[in-house]
Amino acid sequence: MTPRAFTIISLAAMMAVLGFSTEAIAQSAAPGPGTLTPVAPALPTPVPGAEAASTAEEDIPVMQRPRPEFDPIGIRMGSFLLFPQLGLDGSYDTNVFRTATGELSDYFFTIAPSFKLQSQWQRGMAELYGGVSDYQYAKYSQESLADWDVGADTRYDIVGAGNEPGSTSLYANGAVSELHELLSSPNTVGNQKSPNRYYNDHAELDGTTRPGRLGFSAGGIFDRFDYLQTPLNGGGFINNADRSFDDYQGYVKSFYDFSPGYSGFVRGTYESRSFDQFLDRTGVHRSSNGYKIDGGVDLQVTHLVSGEVYLGYLKYDFTAPLKNLSGIDYGVQLDWLATPLITVHLTGSRTLTQVVLTGTAIMVGDAVGASADYELRRNIIIQGHATYVTASYPGLTRHDAYPDLGLGVKYLLNRHLSLNASYDYTDRTTDAKGSDFRDNLILVGINLQQ
Repeated sequence: MTPRAFTIISLAAMMAVLGFSTEAIAQSAAPGPGTLTPVAPALPTPVPGAEAASTAEEDIPVMQRPRPEFDPIGIRMGSFLLFPQLGLDGSYDTNVFRTATGELSDYFFTIAPSFKLQSQWQRGMAELYGGVSDYQYAKYSQESLADWDVGADTRYDIVGAGNEPGSTSLYANGAVSELHELLSSPNTVGNQKSPNRYYNDHAELDGTTRPGRLGFSAGGIFDRFDYLQTPLNGGGFINNADRSFDDYQGYVKSFYDFSPGYSGFVRGTYESRSFDQFLDRTGVHRSSNGYKIDGGVDLQVTHLVSGEVYLGYLKYDFTAPLKNLSGIDYGVQLDWLATPLITVHLTGSRTLTQVVLTGTAIMVGDAVGASADYELRRNIIIQGHATYVTASYPGLTRHDAYPDLGLGVKYLLNRHLSLNASYDYTDRTTDAKGSDFRDNLILVGINLQQ
């Protein structure tokens, strides 16, 4: 049985066991969407142990506020609601191939239909989702491609409901997708005709129990990455079979609600990456094992500031001559309701990305950023972001820096139609000769929904 078939069968089994039993479907429907990732905005979930959050509109983040006159209503299908959506965008890219010199620009159009089928149960939840993003370039048609994904989430409440004290629940997620790497990826070579493409099969299972102020969770995540051949200018292909690998993660977490608005936690994660080919194109073995140990706080200082902060240690071992990696692990996600009309988001994290460069196996990315949502009017929202990412490569002297700035506006006409426009600027500087680039991306679009 192939890994992809295993993921699909596992997904079907999890949905049957956890979400789609006859008894669950027969439950009475609760008004409004109640899902893991709702299309219609929902009230924010209070941090465990926090005092009841205010439901006044000015105390809810701008993008989560219910807007009954603009939110989709969905199509009733028994105890489910179907939310179909269609995005149509036109974009202008000043540096399609992300080159340091000889920049080439082009227009491209994006057609993005998607759907979410969400349960309306009083306890537990299930969601089926999927979508396609079809990119069509006007001049450089070799860059045209289509990404797609389909998946499902489900949560079964064994005792209690959701994250309430005294609850115990199981959560499962499964998805299959076909995606592409951006041409700015360090895995891109100079004579590629089009971006690298790959399949990603994903499965996740989590169990959480919260008998009182002390709680525990444990779970596992499986990802399968299958890389396809990449066409070259002038003919031929890059055989990316040496890049295909399985990623296994297992984690345990203990958390304690030590005061209203604060929940401390300790989390341990073990990860193993196993490559199909023992030796890759550079003649080295890239499979690895590693772990992370983190401690942090889920906080809701007041109804105006909430989020998560954690700090820890990570260590990954590789086969010589590849260099091992160790150092700090961290993450920050804070939301601040600066005024009734402005919500500010602060983020920071360290990520590890697999690369196939000679002399290294991992790109270590450190990202910090800030963004804001400004409700100019109830149906006009202005959004801005500023992100700074640095990348290092253990075993190499190469360092990259990626400042990214953007500004956009959303105009909600009614519950079925909205317009959007945005501008994004990216500037990469790097020690790798000829890999610097600057890019400007302008987008205008329309979104249809039910």
